[in-house]
Amino acid sequence: MWLTFVAVVIVSFASLIFMRPVAEKIGLVDKPNFRKRHQGLIPLIGGIALFLGNLTYYAFQYETMPLPWLYLLSVTILLIIGVLDDRFDISPALRAGIQAVLAGAMIYSGLELESLGQIIAPFSIKLGFFSLLFTVFITIGVINAFNMVDGIDGLLAGLSSVSFAGIGALMWINGEHAIAAWCLAIILTLIPYAMFNLSVFGAKWKVFMGDSGSTLIGFTIIWMLLLSTQGQGHAISPITGLWLIAVPLIDMVAVIFRRLKKGKSPFRPDRLHLHHLLMRAGLTSRQALAVITFWAAVCATIGVLGEVNYWDQSSMVIGFIALFFLYAYSIVRAWKITRFVRRLKRRVRKGAVKK
Repeated sequence: MWLTFVAVVIVSFASLIFMRPVAEKIGLVDKPNFRKRHQGLIPLIGGIALFLGNLTYYAFQYETMPLPWLYLLSVTILLIIGVLDDRFDISPALRAGIQAVLAGAMIYSGLELESLGQIIAPFSIKLGFFSLLFTVFITIGVINAFNMVDGIDGLLAGLSSVSFAGIGALMWINGEHAIAAWCLAIILTLIPYAMFNLSVFGAKWKVFMGDSGSTLIGFTIIWMLLLSTQGQGHAISPITGLWLIAVPLIDMVAVIFRRLKKGKSPFRPDRLHLHHLLMRAGLTSRQALAVITFWAAVCATIGVLGEVNYWDQSSMVIGFIALFFLYAYSIVRAWKITRFVRRLKRRVRKGAVKK
């Protein structure tokens, strides 16, 4: 197993080095614009490295993985569509349609959202016929939640690692060691990407994940959550799954709501995400990364603790709804929070000068 983990890291690291000139040659690069403040052309190869690292893990552990051919086929399709989108810009409707087809394939193979658990105690909420619609909806939602959150360096790697760590921990506790090991392998695959993305080796080696990687991450997370929250003897309650992906999910819902309220397309990019608001408040991108990842880890920890301590699922639902409204309330009053943060930073600076 350890040989597998080492191989995954090596493949991911090597891919980020050797795919760079190829990406530059074919134009698979991100260009600066009014939303993207980076400098120069940045290769969009993080998704390719993640895919190859993931594929390496499957090559070693194929027999331990559930529905391996369906998963590999699905992520291959997402990789191809993502690369094409990164290079040529594919319409959001087409991307959503392909994601819906993949959700349909999951349903056909028996992987679907059939139960919401005991979110209204003591009743277990079964979806019945509506499970088809809910599965498609939640699949597209989670994929795009992780796609939309990829706005500053390190954030996608940080938030997805938190989710994979939470899923992996609960699966390990419940004896599902194969899935737990897979979660660890993906985190290890993300580490080289995060180092390049955060310019640990210098700005000239910087890379971005691209839509190919963010959609692959989102699909893998919903795949794992459906495996772990559904069926008899499931390892994780559905509401726990929401806590494990709380920050990307809540941020996406809030942003889409604000766009619709302004009469804009929900798929039209803007600068209204949580990381944009924190940076507008005066935080640097690294500080915003630390704050958001910390709160994602807090939410995931609540989910894990709730699961292992058998907290009432209704209470977990109420807590999650309260978290969402707290977030929405904070965003509506973002200007007050921005003013408070700036005032606080000025006081800290003055205190440092006096010392």
